[in-house]
Amino acid sequence: MKFRFFYWIFLFLSVIVVGIVMEANMPFYIRILGVVFIIYGVILNYLAGKTLKKYAHKIKTKGFSVPDKFTKDGIFACMRHPGQFGNMFLMVGVGIISGSWYALAYSGWAIFFGALFILYVEEKEAIKKYGSEYCNYIKTTPPFKISLECMKKAFKVI
Repeated sequence: MKFRFFYWIFLFLSVIVVGIVMEANMPFYIRILGVVFIIYGVILNYLAGKTLKKYAHKIKTKGFSVPDKFTKDGIFACMRHPGQFGNMFLMVGVGIISGSWYALAYSGWAIFFGALFILYVEEKEAIKKYGSEYCNYIKTTPPFKISLECMKKAFKVI
């Protein structure tokens, strides 16, 4: 669990560092798109967290805790990794806001390595933990998806 947390923090901070180090030469109006990406990323993280809190725990706890029950309710009916997908949007948003084309390009690499981590590390852990139920879920649900219908489902369950 700690490794996952630090992995995502490292990717996020590395985009910020590249943005600070490299010269900003991106037009301001494009940077507004970065704000939109950040807002969308925060919303995805919020929806994923609230859904997990409500449906992925046998015993309700205060604060953050690792899910102990499989769920495909709400936003998880549309995609397998909404929180991580939100993190990817945050990284791109920060890359755009920095104003550096280098930071934006680097955020693409950060997303690539984030997706690899999800698909080859986190998916294996989920298969181990939830077994055939998760394997069937993989067959019917994409890892990431952008959809207004998906957002509607997510808000309905929380």
